[in-house]
Amino acid sequence: APRATRLVGGGGAMAIGPFARIIAQVAMAAGGAVGRAAMEAYREAAAGRGAAGAAASRIARRRMSVDEAKKVMDVEALEGEAHIQERFDVLHALNGPTDASSGSPYLQGKISAARSVLLDELARANSKSPPKADDKTE
Repeated sequence: APRATRLVGGGGAMAIGPFARIIAQVAMAAGGAVGRAAMEAYREAAAGRGAAGAAASRIARRRMSVDEAKKVMDVEALEGEAHIQERFDVLHALNGPTDASSGSPYLQGKISAARSVLLDELARANSKSPPKADDKTE
């Protein structure tokens, strides 16, 4: 009788062994897939794609006010297309990717949106003001 008990107990332990090995293999495969997905998400964020890039494009699509655009570009008034473009170039380059950092797609999106708003406002202001030479009345 003691021998029969040992066989049943030993057989149960052997039956659990393959299941534990299978469960461990499944866990290792799932862990590897999660790790690869996390690394891919990090690479996309560092490259300006993925969630960070999507946030930047949402900002670019959203219409900002002229006052907010002036603050973003650090200009006092509509100082001309050349000045706005110069400020855009400087700020966009400062927030661009470098060897030391991945840059800020969010801020680049804000800067691009601000430039668009200011250039639109400048064009609107230029079209509203009639030329001075035509103002003469006799």
